[in-house]
Amino acid sequence: MKERSRTNGWCSISIISFSLIILSHWAHTPRVAGQQPPQQPKTAEQAFKNIQVIKSMPAGQLQNAMSFMAASLGVDCSHCHTPPAMEKDDKPAKQMARRMLSMVTEINKNFETPIVNCATCHRGRTKPVGIPPLPSLSSPFVANAALANPGALPAVDEILERYLRALGGAQALDKITTRTRKGSVDVSSAHGSFELYEAVPNKSLLLGSMPPPLGSVQQGFDGSNGWVKNQNGVFDMSGDGRVQAERESAFYGDIYLKDQFKTMSVTGRELLDGRELYVVEGTRPDGQVERLFFEVQSGLLIRRQWQTATYFGGLPRATDFDDYRKVGNVRLPFLIRKARGGNIFLQTISEYKLNVKIDDSKFKKPAAQK
Repeated sequence: MKERSRTNGWCSISIISFSLIILSHWAHTPRVAGQQPPQQPKTAEQAFKNIQVIKSMPAGQLQNAMSFMAASLGVDCSHCHTPPAMEKDDKPAKQMARRMLSMVTEINKNFETPIVNCATCHRGRTKPVGIPPLPSLSSPFVANAALANPGALPAVDEILERYLRALGGAQALDKITTRTRKGSVDVSSAHGSFELYEAVPNKSLLLGSMPPPLGSVQQGFDGSNGWVKNQNGVFDMSGDGRVQAERESAFYGDIYLKDQFKTMSVTGRELLDGRELYVVEGTRPDGQVERLFFEVQSGLLIRRQWQTATYFGGLPRATDFDDYRKVGNVRLPFLIRKARGGNIFLQTISEYKLNVKIDDSKFKKPAAQK
């Protein structure tokens, strides 16, 4: 059997993720031999323009902190900012956000550890609701609830083996060494298109096109190094951005799941949007805990869910797989949803091609434009 990558990544890299990668690039500049030891990491105030409240926050944490705030209110960056001039103060929402941050800071002074943040009151809304909610009329179940009587649970190996069979079996899956896909992508109110090229064991190239001001972007990983090309130039990935790109470029990453975790256990059975799912919890070698949701009826992987630590608290992230269809001898998802901070990236795939010839040069970093 072919060597399998031990990282996560059937799903493609998010078209907007280049913003995180560029911020990561600024915060992780390599030290040249002979230079003096690195100084203390810069604060947000030192690294970015017009930071007035969270001045002492480490600069490297700013992107995740902003994503946490966006997710808490159910908005994207443009709710408070005017991209690409993020430092401008021309939106009232930005002034309100500063007042809220000051309020939260003052409240948390009363506790040994911070327990209040944006999500405490907003819960995905721009305006907090001051009264208790009524129960849903459409269903007696909450959106994601553990079943009261789940019955006997299968073992981890049984769930994973059934998943492989549902995809077409290990023998058919191992015969695939390259994969291309194309389709449309929706981010908030923006609609665009994408193409993704992938090759074993962990090479990928994403070509995305979105309306201004996002524009076009290329994002690649050649097996060792990652890069981004957009209207601002060509950039090497580093830090968290590079780690994310390597993980999401793993060709078999969402197929051979057991290779990725130190420990795995079946934690229960839950109901999500009317679908019964087995829940498997896994711990990665780096300590990251992830929850995997497999549909009881089909055996297919429906969701991967985890949290990213931020300055304000844990930020939930998820990748959903849906609309599985037969492509050759295997089944692949034609709908992929990614929850990344306050944004939902919806990929609707129109076409897959398997085992097409892709030259290795396609994944190499392009030369910078002069």
